[in-house]
Amino acid sequence: MTKTEQSWWEKGIIYQIYPLTFADANGDGIGDIQGIIQRLDYLNDGNLESETSLGINAIWLSPINESPMMDNGYDVSDYTKICPMFGTMADFEQLLEECHRRDIKVILDLVLNHTSNQHEWFLESQQSRENPKADWYLWQEGYKDNLPNNWLSYFGGTGWTYCESRNQYYFHTFNKNQPDLNWRNPEVREAMYGVVRFWLDKGVDGFRLDASSVYSKDKYFRDNPLKFGTNDKNEYNNYHHLYEKNLPENHEIVREIRSILDEYGDRLLIGETFIDNRLYESTRFYGTQNDELHLPFTFEFAFSPWYPGYLQREIEHKELVTPAGAQPVYFFDNHDIPRHLSRWVECSLCIDSHAIAQAAAALLLTVRGTPVLYYGQELGMVDHQEIPPEKLRDKAIAPSTSGEVPEQRDGSRTPMQWDDSPQAGFSFGKDVEPWLPLHPNYKDLNVEAAWKNPDSLLNFYRRLIQLYQKHPALQRGSWRSLIHYPHEHLVYLRETEEESILVLINFSFQKSLDLDVPLEREDWTVLLSNHYDTGAIMTIPETLQSFDICLFGKWQDGGD
Repeated sequence: MTKTEQSWWEKGIIYQIYPLTFADANGDGIGDIQGIIQRLDYLNDGNLESETSLGINAIWLSPINESPMMDNGYDVSDYTKICPMFGTMADFEQLLEECHRRDIKVILDLVLNHTSNQHEWFLESQQSRENPKADWYLWQEGYKDNLPNNWLSYFGGTGWTYCESRNQYYFHTFNKNQPDLNWRNPEVREAMYGVVRFWLDKGVDGFRLDASSVYSKDKYFRDNPLKFGTNDKNEYNNYHHLYEKNLPENHEIVREIRSILDEYGDRLLIGETFIDNRLYESTRFYGTQNDELHLPFTFEFAFSPWYPGYLQREIEHKELVTPAGAQPVYFFDNHDIPRHLSRWVECSLCIDSHAIAQAAAALLLTVRGTPVLYYGQELGMVDHQEIPPEKLRDKAIAPSTSGEVPEQRDGSRTPMQWDDSPQAGFSFGKDVEPWLPLHPNYKDLNVEAAWKNPDSLLNFYRRLIQLYQKHPALQRGSWRSLIHYPHEHLVYLRETEEESILVLINFSFQKSLDLDVPLEREDWTVLLSNHYDTGAIMTIPETLQSFDICLFGKWQDGGD
C-alpha cells in the first residue's frame, strides 16, 4: 500500500454491534454470533444500489470473550475463548468468512486494562504474595480502613478492594470485579500481546481498545491532587488524574500494540481515550509519528449540545489538532452513553425528533472523518427509560457513581427492532424474555416498517451512505465552513480537485441563508434533500425552508 492510497477505514463506515441485543438465532433470548450472521445482508449485501441494505464497511463487536457478564462482557475471564452464550469459535470463524465474503471488515473490542476477577490469572494472583502471578495485578499495602491512596473508581467509590488471602488491596479503575493488570510487568505485556496476535491470526481486521488511556499507573502510587475549589473527595471528577491515567508510559504500550498490527498489513486500531486536557488529545493518541491509534475516540463531539455553534466548534477543533496524515473519527452513540435522540430532543427547540435525526445523520456522514454508527441509530431508536429494576443487566456501576457515566446504561442497549412481531424479530423464542426488555415503540419503529416508508430515517441513512460510497469528496475531501459563527445553520464544503459537495443543515425555522464566505450559487446538482428533488439543477437558495437538509454537488469537468 503506497502513501497515496487510502486505507479501508479512511473511506469506510463502521457499525457497532452490541451482541447481547442485536439478533438471537437460537431463541434463548440472548443475542449471538449466528444471529449476526443471519442479519449481515441488512448491513451490506454487496449491492451499492440496494434498497434493503445499509452498505456499511465494517462491524465493531462489543466483547464476545468468555465472561461472567458482571459488566456485560467487559470483564473477560478468558481472552482466547468465545463466551458460550454467543456460540463457539467455529461460529466466529464462520462470521469472519461471511463478513469478508461481503467485504465487511471485523473489529473486535479488546479489554486489556483489566480482567474479570474470575480469570485464572487473578485467581492465582490473589492466593499469595509468592505465587508466579503475584505481580500480575496492582497490589498495595494498606489497612481495611486506611486505603493505599486516594484513587477512585470511574464507576464510583474507591478504586481499592481488600483481599484477605494476601492482606493487601488491589486496584480497579472500574468495578471491583474488574481488577487492573500490572502493565509494568513484562510477563503481562507478553501475555496481552499474545492475545492481540491470537485474534489477528484468526483474521480479524482490527481492534477497539477499551479504556486505552489507563493501562499505565504511577509506580509510586502517589495521591491524585484535588482540583482547586473542590472539597468533595469522593467525586471522581474532582481530581486531577495525574497518576492513574494518561501517563507517558501508556503511549509506549499503545505504540507496541500498533506495531504488532502493522506486521499484519492494513489493520485498524481504535482506542477509547479519557483525558483531562483536551487541547492535545488527538496529537497524543495518534502518536508523534502517527504510530499509535489510527482513530482515537474522544467524547466532546458526541456530548456537544444540539446547537450549530457548539458542533462546529468541535469539528474545527478536530480539524486543527488532527496531525497531517491522520484522520478524525466521529460518533454520536455507543454502548456507554444515552442515545443521541434521547439526549437532544428534550433540550432542543425543535419538537420534530425526525428532523433532528435526519440532521444528525447528514452531519455524521458528511464531516471529514470516519463515521461510526451504533446499532439502531439508523432507525431512530431511543433509550428505554422505564426498565424495571429487576430486569436491569448493568450491575457494574456503583450506586455512588460520580456522574461521568449514566447511573445505568441499559436504556441504550435494548434489543434491535427488526419487525413488529412479539420479540421485535430479535428472537423467535416465544417463552423466553430477551436479554433486556424491548422498547415499547418497536411496533411502529422497526426495520421492516422503515424499509417500506420512503421517507423513513432508515432510508435517509441508506441514501446518505450510498452517496458517501460514491463521492471521493465525502471520503477524502477537505472541509471548510462557509459560516464563521453559526447560529442556526451549518454550511460547509467538502472538496477535492474534481468535485465539491455543499452541505447545508438548517437547525431552525429561520429562513435567510447568510454566508460569511462567498459562494457561487448557480448550477448545483441536488444530491440529497428533504425538500428538493434529487438530480435537480438549481441555484442555492437565499431563503430556506424550515429544517432544510441539502447536499449539493459541483464537478470541475461538468460530470456527475
